[in-house]
Amino acid sequence: VLGAHKERRILLENNPHLTNWVPIAVPMKTWVVWPPPFDHPLFSMVPIVFPGVMKFYDSLSGFSCPPSHLMFHKRARRKFPQLDEDVKYVQVFYEGQHNDARTATCIALTAAEEGACVTNYTEMVGILTDDNGKANGIRCRDNRSGKEFEVKAKSIIFCGGPFTDDMRKVEEPKCKPAVNAAAGTHIVLPGYYSPDGIGLLDINTSDGRFLFFLPWQGHTLVGTTDRKGPAVSDPGPPEMEIRWLLDEAKKYLADDLKVRRADVLSAWQGFRPLASDPNAPPGAPISRDHVISVNPKTEITFITGGKWVTYREMAEDVVDRVVELKGLEAGPCQTEKRILHGGVGYTKNLSIQLVQQFGVSETTAKHLARTYGTHAFDVCKLTKPSGKRWPRFGKLLIEGYPYLEVEVEYACKHEMACTVTDMLTLRTRLAYLNSEAALEVAPKVADLMANALGWSRSEKKRQLEEAKKAISSFGGPRPRAMKTTLKPAKTRSVSDLMSLWETLDRDRKGYLDQEDLKFTAKRLGVPFASDWEATKTFKRMDADHNGIVAEEEFVHWWHDVDKNDAFRKALEDQFHDKPGQ
Repeated sequence: VLGAHKERRILLENNPHLTNWVPIAVPMKTWVVWPPPFDHPLFSMVPIVFPGVMKFYDSLSGFSCPPSHLMFHKRARRKFPQLDEDVKYVQVFYEGQHNDARTATCIALTAAEEGACVTNYTEMVGILTDDNGKANGIRCRDNRSGKEFEVKAKSIIFCGGPFTDDMRKVEEPKCKPAVNAAAGTHIVLPGYYSPDGIGLLDINTSDGRFLFFLPWQGHTLVGTTDRKGPAVSDPGPPEMEIRWLLDEAKKYLADDLKVRRADVLSAWQGFRPLASDPNAPPGAPISRDHVISVNPKTEITFITGGKWVTYREMAEDVVDRVVELKGLEAGPCQTEKRILHGGVGYTKNLSIQLVQQFGVSETTAKHLARTYGTHAFDVCKLTKPSGKRWPRFGKLLIEGYPYLEVEVEYACKHEMACTVTDMLTLRTRLAYLNSEAALEVAPKVADLMANALGWSRSEKKRQLEEAKKAISSFGGPRPRAMKTTLKPAKTRSVSDLMSLWETLDRDRKGYLDQEDLKFTAKRLGVPFASDWEATKTFKRMDADHNGIVAEEEFVHWWHDVDKNDAFRKALEDQFHDKPGQ
């Protein structure tokens, strides 16, 4: 814990363009918690001792973080109006926050600035050895071209996170596992579910896991950790996890604030590597710290475990081990003071400078400053007139988000973006924030990247198809399971209009908009022949012309519309019973 606090301070102090402190509120609804957290009676007294515990937690970082403090009922309601009124007090403490994909990109770019050869979409497919069986290189494949090539090396380190064992199996197919993956599921809700700049932590969920409710990138991120399971590349979480998060989130929110399934803008799962030493005796505990081990046959070193905040310490430790193992000469580690890409010269007023010099909006300026640091000036130099009175420069990639079209060109030329998926998941975070918005803007991104990288029509088409497939694996407002759990037409039936309405209103919002109607009609096997047909049908249903169809309006439409209406007849043909007759 002390090491993690030290590394947290280094990351936050060196890189304010990528990181920030976020206050996290822990509501206490009772003075004694039962059933107790972690299923231990001692923890039932958490509400009484928690303020002292958090001051001790502050001390572990040498009080380098903002101080933890208490908020009692009235102040808590002012700061967090979304909270349930039934709270005794709220404990507030501070943690570091960052855009993880952005930090990872900046680490790679910083390494390149220091002379490292950084490659993208390159996979290790084999190990090269000398006559004594010692590894002296690897065989790689460029997954974009399919070409293979060899790289010679004095030392080799495997550091694949939750996929480290997959790398080790290239070396030794029957190696003992060193990684036990734990999945963290996250959903993204609209920003109004959390007040600006403050999060919430539930330490006593129904199954004992922690639940975080955090402001992130202008939205609300709800997440949990430690669901055991093998690591997979598919980001889409199980639907049952999304429902569990929604149910748990409701516990601390005011009764008049409804958390709906349709409010989920995106959902994904990530995997954390919990490390175990493959040479340890059976039953040895899994480590939440990192583990470094060396294969005595090949002298390949691997490192796994740890967490984001200790990435720098992990790198230092494993390089020190290799230097010692190989008898290499190296000076002391310098990364403790190395500012990451874009951080040199950064100030908190940088976003204001961008507004003044380039005429971009304040929202976009803040995004650029917190994403690119001082390189935001380079991005803004590419901007073109917006055609608006304000902001004067910077065409948005998509309305409602601060991303600019020129960020695509910049990422292609300066940040090794190779695919449409790169841009929508890791250079911008749009797929993680709003999967449907990412799907909508994917064709525009493909056009912009084709111009920047000189793609052919066939390559642009392939890139777009791959991106749509990748983004579709994220969760969203509608359950992914809906695509596979609907029964064939001849086995479905409803007995009345209420049942039919519930079938149409799958998200239980209480209404349908036009996109809902088109989507549901398609999933039920009765798609509209054209957008014009969908619009005509929707307008007939929408009696009060407010852009949504309530259940009562649907019932009136069912009874009033001609029985030979194409959509009504198509719905009837899908069910054994004829509703409303």
